[in-house]
Amino acid sequence: MTETIKDSGDDLPSPPLSASSSPILARPPPYSRDVYQEASNMNESRHLYSANPESVTISHPSALTFSSHLSSKRVLRTIAVFIICMFVLTLHLHGRSVKEKRQQLIRDGLAWASATPSNRCLRFGTREYSAQLMGLPRGKDGLRWCKDKAVIIHGTNIEKPVYCTVDNPAHVDLRIFGHWIIDFNEPSCKTLWENFRDKGCVAIGSKTRRIEAHMGNHQAPWDNWREMCSTTPADYDGHHFDQPSSCDHRGIFSGVWGVWVVKDESC
Repeated sequence: MTETIKDSGDDLPSPPLSASSSPILARPPPYSRDVYQEASNMNESRHLYSANPESVTISHPSALTFSSHLSSKRVLRTIAVFIICMFVLTLHLHGRSVKEKRQQLIRDGLAWASATPSNRCLRFGTREYSAQLMGLPRGKDGLRWCKDKAVIIHGTNIEKPVYCTVDNPAHVDLRIFGHWIIDFNEPSCKTLWENFRDKGCVAIGSKTRRIEAHMGNHQAPWDNWREMCSTTPADYDGHHFDQPSSCDHRGIFSGVWGVWVVKDESC
């Protein structure tokens, strides 16, 4: 037995025909799936197009390409600047290293001749020494190298001279000398006081007394007697004096005398 399945559209009544209507049939009402499909299409259209078309910005492919090109140029420019800076820094460091090596070679080739003491003492326990700088290359600034060259005197390392001099001002044969002021291990420059004499009160009611002493170990005629006398300390009657109150040269035979005026309440 065969069962016939009717379409749901067969149950709907046919629309009435008017007198003026044409024999063409009117469009049938939409089915439920057609209504669903139309609603879906409308929703998709909302997502694709904005209600305000002026607010939509569409990137052109050529603009994107131009922006990417500019970004690449910036990166390349940054890399180039970095490479140039590193190259310049490398040249600077290399040049400085070469210069330092050359200076070290010159410094290693320099040497002082034997330091010679001066005949005269400058002051108590102090003498001047001098020495010629040897091994200086031609055309170099001798005074500059002299000021940075150390020396050993009396077994003590002295970093640099007090001052430097040029013995021969001619450019053919320059002789550079360094000079040092040595105030240790100089016994021949240590003058001393001997034969103290109490000369009594300076005056009645002065409350001061006059003491005199002869200066020994004076290397005449080289030493300056005033410098030696004024810097020679003294110890007398339990008191220490850094220097005398005054100095007096009393001739070749009597020599140099120091004078102290000390407090004395008995005067």
